[in-house]
Amino acid sequence: MTRPATRTLSTMLVVALAAGVLLLAPARAAAGPGGTGSTVAPASPRIDRGELRRLLHQIVAAGAPGAAARIRDEHGVTQAGSGVADLRNGRPMRPGLHYRVGSVTKPFVATVVLQLVAEGRVSLSDTVERWLPGILPYGDQVTVRQLLNHTSGVPDYTLEPIVRLYTDPQARFRAWTPRELVALVADQPPDFPPGTAWRYSNTGYVLAGMIVEAASGHRLGRELARRILRPLGLRDTFFPVNRPTIPRPYARGYSLPLGQEQGPLLDFTVLNPSVAWAAGALVSNLGDLEHFFRALLRGRLLPPRLLAAMTTPVPTGQPGFGYGLGLVVIQTPAGRLIGHDGAIPGFLNIVLSTEDGRRQLGLMMNEELATPAVY
Repeated sequence: MTRPATRTLSTMLVVALAAGVLLLAPARAAAGPGGTGSTVAPASPRIDRGELRRLLHQIVAAGAPGAAARIRDEHGVTQAGSGVADLRNGRPMRPGLHYRVGSVTKPFVATVVLQLVAEGRVSLSDTVERWLPGILPYGDQVTVRQLLNHTSGVPDYTLEPIVRLYTDPQARFRAWTPRELVALVADQPPDFPPGTAWRYSNTGYVLAGMIVEAASGHRLGRELARRILRPLGLRDTFFPVNRPTIPRPYARGYSLPLGQEQGPLLDFTVLNPSVAWAAGALVSNLGDLEHFFRALLRGRLLPPRLLAAMTTPVPTGQPGFGYGLGLVVIQTPAGRLIGHDGAIPGFLNIVLSTEDGRRQLGLMMNEELATPAVY
């Protein structure tokens, strides 16, 4: 019997919750005396925690060890968990546990780059060659903006190291430098002429992280902490480098063998995150991630012009899905959702917000179907 795709079910859950919770009908003009309109904000229903738990049970029934979700709206926070955080002892999954967030790291890195732009230290039109001389043969053709919105054409580096993680247990402890990650694809031609198309590239964010270090004179982790984590009080968010363990309390992370949809789960909890670095090394929890996106969308981290640039998407070739500067922008009949998803061996997650940050949904599970990518 073919095992149901966990990622498909998670997408179904997100769509169901977004349609029923995040994208309630906007306020409508009610005709007043003499035809004068008055804006009446419809009351939204309180989230049914039991229904939320039932949807999470579907993910666990499909094979994920555990799943958790957190919804924030005008009524407050509703959260639930299902399944287990640890297959060894049956410890239950809870929404507040730490886990590897994968590419939800990218909005954090993009925000730091844009803060440097706001300070006049970096320009979105700067080239890779300007900041990292000689790292790419065509670095003079690739801009910072193109790195952030995945229009650079720089090939993705993740195939080789991710395959190694699944085929060689010792590879999970390897310490990669950012330059080594870029070197995996530096001798390849670009996927397309820079700026002419869209393709997701983790390499682009490794380069963006290196530009942060070159422009600031500090390690990327220090800049993330100084500019975002400490000011927002994100005490459960960490940018580990060469630290293979996850701070307590945490969910253990699992994956199926590479290319398989069934079989024994592999434990990927212990993993050197240098393989993802600026593309996906953050550890956090759902509460901290929602706090970050809420602060970002409400203008606490960037000036209006740069927040507008960040949330203005380019086409990705997928109807309804665009990509800004480090943000996924989903167009729906009821409005836009903004956020990011992420996957790394062991974990899959997504956080979405309405444009004003008032309504948010976060979902995580401690299983990722084995694919040769970190995204």
